[in-house]
Amino acid sequence: MSLRSRDSSGRRLAWWLLAPSIVLIVAVVIGPLLFALYLSFQEAEPTVGGINMRFVGLANYVHYFVRSDLFWPAVRVTIYFTVVSLVIELVLGIAMALVLNEKFAGRSFVRAIILLPWAVPTVVNARMWEWIFAGSKFGALNGLMKVLHVFPPTYDQVWLGFDVPFEGVPLLGPFLKWMGVTRALNMIILADTWKVTPLVVLLVLAGLQTIPDSLYEAATVDGAGFWRKLTHITLPLLKPVLLVVLVLRTMELFRVFDIIYIIMQYSIRVLGVLTYEVGMKFLHFGSGAALSFLVALFILGLALIYIRLFYTEEGY
Repeated sequence: MSLRSRDSSGRRLAWWLLAPSIVLIVAVVIGPLLFALYLSFQEAEPTVGGINMRFVGLANYVHYFVRSDLFWPAVRVTIYFTVVSLVIELVLGIAMALVLNEKFAGRSFVRAIILLPWAVPTVVNARMWEWIFAGSKFGALNGLMKVLHVFPPTYDQVWLGFDVPFEGVPLLGPFLKWMGVTRALNMIILADTWKVTPLVVLLVLAGLQTIPDSLYEAATVDGAGFWRKLTHITLPLLKPVLLVVLVLRTMELFRVFDIIYIIMQYSIRVLGVLTYEVGMKFLHFGSGAALSFLVALFILGLALIYIRLFYTEEGY
């Protein structure tokens, strides 16, 4: 009886200690999430003293799939931003991690400073690259090109322009135009990649240090070169880490908002910017809530695909 009493009192104490966190999560996360889901089935507009709501069922969701002229272009731009950013980050991240995994003088110092871009706040990073890409004599990149005599002194490149890359190339140009690709979008991909690649490097480097050196020594004895070691040892053993990177970065890239909005406002409508524009600028709370849940469903679908690949590869 004494043991049961102590066990019961211990459970009650645990619930009392958890209660503040549970209340906070319900108030800050679950409550607003359920209210947003409720709004997504309403035609909700602000009025004096509150919100005027009228139940419309799935009409908000159907609108984006059938009648919206902005939704599918935003999906295509978001897919391009996500895929290109992922490819660049993975290639650079793996290459830099392989270098940092080798022994050389000052390796610890280089490992420390390479994380600095990741530590820069997103707003600061966006404003910094906005100044770098400024299409005037005050732009840092234009100034560098002039110092290197790549540009003449009187020429200023518009880095954040809306011209389509390779527009004159058959098939490729029309495809990029259909995807909504512009010079400005590619420049923003460069800015975002500069900030986030150190995170990929850190994760891949941690995975590299779990691979036994004996595997590489045996491969060297068998006459394997760098590429055979990379493709038959390094990359296969890094699959769990790479899939974690894919899940994390895909989720972040597909709902990107801050860096694009800070630099370009509403000029580049990825899904995150379109959601903010509908819900916060035009105050269509119901449509904005529905769009936010559509973005969440896209991310959930991609996450499930990655998780399925992870379980298949690992045999769980």
